[in-house]
Amino acid sequence: MSSELLVRETKILLTDENDALWLLPIEAKLHKLKYLTVVNGTVAMPNPEKDKDNFKLYVKYNKDAYAEIIQLLSQEVLAYVSLSLPEADKFNGHKLWQLLKAKFAGDDLTSRTTALKEFMVIEYKSFSSFMPAVRSANQKIAMSCLQLNDQVRTILMLDKLPQDFESFKTNILMYYETLPFDQVLKKLEDHAAQNQLDKSKTL
Repeated sequence: MSSELLVRETKILLTDENDALWLLPIEAKLHKLKYLTVVNGTVAMPNPEKDKDNFKLYVKYNKDAYAEIIQLLSQEVLAYVSLSLPEADKFNGHKLWQLLKAKFAGDDLTSRTTALKEFMVIEYKSFSSFMPAVRSANQKIAMSCLQLNDQVRTILMLDKLPQDFESFKTNILMYYETLPFDQVLKKLEDHAAQNQLDKSKTL
């Protein structure tokens, strides 16, 4: 299968090779539509007898989420879903999400260990290769449900930066240690651009 991303109308389709890249925009889209808490199980299904209105809304969101996700799958992944998802779970966004999660990351010890190892083995060779590697590993940690808080991720990431970033590391540890990891990465990009560190030679 081609390693190139399949794109349709600027939408990234999930393939066997781009799950980390695919996760970020689909989560953002589902969040905007208010479907994300349904598919990831944060919100439980309301009691259909005691809470009819919210139950109907939950069912609608769950079905709509299924439709949003299914149209962003490549042919290979669609074939996998067709074979693996029980007929009873058709149009069930939560079940579809869990199936994809199990295929690409899972939530068992092996997948969490693999995700952590991928993050730990990242080496800084150039800024242009470092940032995508960190973001990819971070997404796999999120998908594996590994409990690694933002502060720990930040410390681990800062430790990988070369001496040129010493002032940035000190600033983050003194004033922004509890900042969400994604925001730390944004600050790192800004710092590198302002100081032309993103153009530094490969180590």
